[in-house]
Amino acid sequence: MDSNSLGTYAEYKFAAECIKRGYEVSFPLKDSSIYDCIIDDGNKVHKIQVKATAKKILYENRKTIQVPLQNNKQQYTPAKVDYFAIWSEFFNGFFIVKNTGNMQSLRLGIIGKYSENFNNFAFE
Repeated sequence: MDSNSLGTYAEYKFAAECIKRGYEVSFPLKDSSIYDCIIDDGNKVHKIQVKATAKKILYENRKTIQVPLQNNKQQYTPAKVDYFAIWSEFFNGFFIVKNTGNMQSLRLGIIGKYSENFNNFAFE
């Protein structure tokens, strides 16, 4: 699957997972929007930037993958994007991470710093 198809797949997979969990999901009409979707949890709306990666663990002793978040086209400030939802083909799931505003990339794994973010759809 090419990167554009993987990204589109991740956006719809994320939306479907949110709907399954009882959230309302909206997509912007313009593709130039900085966020990919909005999740309404009944109390608050959250702007989500969905990323996808097909990266695999390179070394047996390292159980994480490095995922870039920023690009040179847009800056994902907390005012514009509340959460990143990163689909990992390797881990077969989403890492949902609150945007702190200074995140260039994340090292993700099912053990370690972001393990509790794996498939955790509890938006705060």
